[in-house]
Amino acid sequence: MIEAVLRVTLPCSWVTEVTGKHGATVNLVEQKPAGDTTLQSLVEIDPGDAAPEAVLATLRANPFVHNVEAIVPPKGKILATLLVDSCHACHTLAHSECFLTDATATERGGLEWRLLAPRRSSVESVVNTLRGRGISVELLAIKSVKGSGSLTDRQARVLSLAYQLGYFEFPKKINLSDLAKKLGVAKSSLSETLRTGEEKILHEYFQGLMKRPR
Repeated sequence: MIEAVLRVTLPCSWVTEVTGKHGATVNLVEQKPAGDTTLQSLVEIDPGDAAPEAVLATLRANPFVHNVEAIVPPKGKILATLLVDSCHACHTLAHSECFLTDATATERGGLEWRLLAPRRSSVESVVNTLRGRGISVELLAIKSVKGSGSLTDRQARVLSLAYQLGYFEFPKKINLSDLAKKLGVAKSSLSETLRTGEEKILHEYFQGLMKRPR
């Protein structure tokens, strides 16, 4: 099992515009196909010192964004679902052997992707394909990770509850903060438990996939 971190810069990305124009920070929570050429994205946007409505206006004016549904609290992060054009980068990732486990916007408007893949060549293939399509991509880190056996009882309970409460649905029925409150644990601790559990599940999935006859 391979874990890698890529920094991808997308010239057409709405992320570039939002971070560059408003100084906002963006976390891409989840993304899934919504058609042959579009994606449905669930995002958290911290507007910082910018007016939330100004950030949303920029999103709605972006030619690559076709629909914006947002929850704007008096203070804190904007939670929004976006219908966006599928780009070459997203298309490449969707047709690769890699799983996207996290995507975070960088200060310069790019995205840092954290990937899990069955082998190093899977990551290298994504990088080479992106570069071949004229997309700027930097491989920041790559390492082998070993599955550490079955889920612990705690990991199994946490993942089960998260699943039952809709944490893995799109859009999420419960966010990380509310889930942490229900469990009575720190948000950072819960995030690590979920991540470790997901890694074990993906490891078992990939191991089974690679053992199948071709």
